[in-house]
Amino acid sequence: MTAEHLATSGEAKIHRKGTSRRLNGWKEIGAFFQKNERTVKRWEQRGLPVHRLPGGANTAVFAYADELESWLNSSRTLAQTEAAEPGSPSEQPPPPESRPVRHRRHFFAIAAGIAVALVLGAGASQRIGPANDGAHTAEGTLARYQPGPAASQLYLSGLYHWNTRTAEGLKQSLDEFRQAIGLEPDFAAAQAGLGNAYNLLAQYGVMKPAEAYPLAKTAAEKAIALDPKLADGYSALGFALFYGFKDLHRSEALFQQALALNPGSSRTFHWYALIAMHTGNFDEPLRAITRAQEIDPDSHAVRANRGLILFYAGRTEEAIAVLSDLTRNTPGFLAPHYYLATVYLDQQRYDDYLRESLKAATVEGNAVLKAEIEAGMEGYRAGGAKGLFAAMLAVQRSELAAGRETAFNVARTAALLGDDDAAFASLEQSLAGGESDLLGIRIDRSFKTLRGDARFQKLADSVLTVP
Repeated sequence: MTAEHLATSGEAKIHRKGTSRRLNGWKEIGAFFQKNERTVKRWEQRGLPVHRLPGGANTAVFAYADELESWLNSSRTLAQTEAAEPGSPSEQPPPPESRPVRHRRHFFAIAAGIAVALVLGAGASQRIGPANDGAHTAEGTLARYQPGPAASQLYLSGLYHWNTRTAEGLKQSLDEFRQAIGLEPDFAAAQAGLGNAYNLLAQYGVMKPAEAYPLAKTAAEKAIALDPKLADGYSALGFALFYGFKDLHRSEALFQQALALNPGSSRTFHWYALIAMHTGNFDEPLRAITRAQEIDPDSHAVRANRGLILFYAGRTEEAIAVLSDLTRNTPGFLAPHYYLATVYLDQQRYDDYLRESLKAATVEGNAVLKAEIEAGMEGYRAGGAKGLFAAMLAVQRSELAAGRETAFNVARTAALLGDDDAAFASLEQSLAGGESDLLGIRIDRSFKTLRGDARFQKLADSVLTVP
């Protein structure tokens, strides 16, 4: 993975767990509902979505705020069953409109501003607003699928390992989701987890995209068929269709549906923002990534990608401030180094570009990038900017021939060097090879000098159809 790939690919690597606000222990879970620990422990028997790390029933519990909200909204009839059982009314779940955490109200308040577009037909669009929250009520819909203990533990362990964002963790999550499905083929959430595992295995280079994304698509479609109210199924499918099949139209529609089902999902807003930025219109991505940060302010990945989108939106100084703060406070976090390198390259701050790229290569252990940047440093000392790009291009072409570099990155460097014909030839090679990096063609600043060329517009349109 190179600086340029990470700056236009999917999610940044993260060093934290979870995509929603995490509540640790029964005390915090009880405080979420303004109830005591005994009450929320009892609610676990009625499906309260709490999690335990692998190790058995006595391990520490935790929960995610968006899952608790979804459960609360789907439990509106629970108070009626509680009334027929022993226990005081104070132990019933609070009605949704009275609960203290206001993710949902925040969403409704900014719905007109978020304006996540869904193309419904020729020239028609729709804004996200108050929508079906995915609740399964007694009127006409079935209760959510309840897996047995063995499949449930495999699923939870799969989520845990998926959230590590490491090659080994992702591979283990894939195995655990498969095992859960093997035990219970109708387990929709495990199918969605399987789809997301394949999505990130492609993003992190563990599997070839041409192999992983079709498998992600199949798993996500199975999840939706099993449970049409499962938001994770739609977001997993939207991610796979965009990065694997370059289908922006369907991807946007699927993310719209996921957000309607679960408007409290930071991950869905985050992933939608990354996809939407490839259109070259940055108003919606900025609103979406800001919403993701409001829901999950502790996420390094969301903050880093907000910095990246700020840069593409032309707010360069703000982007540098956000990304520099991340590199100071989380120096081992990879994405900000890559993103700062991208910003500095555009500003022709070549010393800073080389420094941040070398840091990224070191953090990632990327020997190919390290060799390219070290050659660039030598070239820069000997011949300035042209020497830098000429030296990098020579190494990149060698690595491309060995299968360790992308034609897209060769095209970028050729364009920066001013060799337009070589840049177009490499872009055509990237298109023929189905490289997912090519999705960034409209926003990559390296191609500024090519944008007036009819060949470039034709190529961009063949990569991604933008309304």
